[in-house]
Formats: sequence, C-alpha cells, structure tokens
Amino acid sequence: MQFGKFLLIVTLLTLFYISYSNSEDNQQPAQWLERCPSDQFCFTHPSNLIPANVQSIDSNAGQLNSNNITLTYDLGWYSSQFNELTNATFEPIVIDGHHGKLLLQDKKVALTIPTVSGKIRFSMLIEFTDTADTADTELSHKIFKSIKFNLIQ
Repeated sequence: MQFGKFLLIVTLLTLFYISYSNSEDNQQPAQWLERCPSDQFCFTHPSNLIPANVQSIDSNAGQLNSNNITLTYDLGWYSSQFNELTNATFEPIVIDGHHGKLLLQDKKVALTIPTVSGKIRFSMLIEFTDTADTADTELSHKIFKSIKFNLIQ
C-alpha cells in the first residue's frame, strides 16, 4: 500500500513538473529593442528584426527584416497612404495623440497617420511571409502602439 501511494505521488509530481516546464507563461519573452530614426520618432520592435540599407529622399524611411517579417516606415511629405490595399479592412487608431488608420489585408498590416506635424505624415507597413493571423496582428499593434513622435507640433 505504501509503495502504491509513493508511486502515485511521484507520478503526480512528474506530471506537474512536465506541465509547468511546457507552459507558455514560463517561456522567456522575445527581447525587444528601441529604434529612434534620426531622433524624430521612436518605436520598439523584436530584436530579430535587422535593419536593411535603404536610400530615401526627402523623408526618414527605413526597413527592418527577419525571416518572416518585413517592416518598413516612412516619415515625410510623401509617405504612403496605402491606396493599393483596396480590399483591406480598416479601423481608426490613435498613436501618440495622432489619429490614423490601421489597415489589414492578407499578409500586410499597415498604419497611416495623415498629419504628424504640418504636412509631414507617417506610414508603417508590416508584411508577413504567411497570411497575418491573430498573433501577427497583436505583434503589429504592439509595435504601432510603441511609436512616439519627437517632432515639434
């Protein structure tokens, strides 16, 4: 009888340990970095996004890449309004006090803010290698919500 109780307790402890070690809450969160292009605005992003060399004229533009994400941003007079996303669902969003629009179509989650300061507008596009799912949309929202502008109003 004692051996049976011992075996039951050991089995329960083993199952508890396995359950705990496999839980999502126990896993380390992805490391995030802050990026401040030309100190005009800042945003945070997962550390696996690596800056790419991008040439821009008359705007503060850049691109970050990972194996499954391409993030592009543009702060300037001619930043994209994403008119090519004709089938996108959209919703209003406020980023750092600026009213904008969030667009979602297939593999793309886009943010456009028509007025940041004067005629300067902002756009950011996050494109995934697969169709964007709920986790991808949440990741995009987290990046977008981290944006802080440093321009004089």
